[in-house]
Amino acid sequence: MEKNKIFGIIIFILIIFVVLFSIFKSNTPTPSAFTNPVRTGDNISLIKIEGTIGTSTLGEQGISPDNIKELLNEAKSDASKALIIQIDSPGGAVEPTQEIYNNIQQFKKETGKKVYISMRSEAASGGYYIACAGDKIIAMPTTLTGSIGVIMRLINYQGLLEKIGLKETVIKSGTYKDIGSPTRDITEEEQKMLQEIIDETYTQFFDIVFKARNIPLDDLKNIAQGQIYTGIQAKRLGLVDDLGDLQYTIEIIKKDLNIQGTPIIIIHEKKQSILSLLNFKSNIPELNLLNNLKPVKLEYIMIP
Repeated sequence: MEKNKIFGIIIFILIIFVVLFSIFKSNTPTPSAFTNPVRTGDNISLIKIEGTIGTSTLGEQGISPDNIKELLNEAKSDASKALIIQIDSPGGAVEPTQEIYNNIQQFKKETGKKVYISMRSEAASGGYYIACAGDKIIAMPTTLTGSIGVIMRLINYQGLLEKIGLKETVIKSGTYKDIGSPTRDITEEEQKMLQEIIDETYTQFFDIVFKARNIPLDDLKNIAQGQIYTGIQAKRLGLVDDLGDLQYTIEIIKKDLNIQGTPIIIIHEKKQSILSLLNFKSNIPELNLLNNLKPVKLEYIMIP
């Protein structure tokens, strides 16, 4: 029994060592990425935005404004001429999306650096909202983008509760305090109230795209109804500037800013924590039941 206990302790210590080593390794910058070049300032910074956009919580995966703000602060003081933000995201919650957009705009104002957006497999809804903060947007031909709109998903499991003999009693302070409750049908008046919130939030998104892309108003009204586009379609509609991968984006920056030779790419990466490494929670909203059971939640997100 004593030997088994000692063996268990040794295994536990080894696991902790492996986790700590993984964190140290993931948080240590690649030497080649941070080597100072001879031509100071001919570098290009790179930040990756990957996953669903939300607020930061312990052990939570995905994108949070705090994470992105930290990386932007790092990029403010590095010796670079421009910043690439590489996006691979279907979008997410409204407020964090708007906050990240504002942080990028503040970065441009404080540093005077140009921001280039490089889209990967998807940069839709909230992902496209963030892209509108860039000076140029480059998508892959097969990138899924667009999905300009707002959604609120309400789940009603009243019928399920009735089948299993459960009933909820609600004691509230006002008529609308339980608006969006999953245990009853929504009323016409409540639906109208929520639709007004959706419309107001959508107007904010629409205005961001209109200012960023200079698309005629009537044209934008037609293409900003939640449709999903490929990169090729998005370029034709004016939602993106060009088609190409990350390397092509670098070549565009070299040409725009007259950078000679091969610039060093300064990569600023999200720091890993023990909780995030041990977190097995799905980053896909549809698979996260608890996330979907929140009564009222506004999202800039591509469905499915």
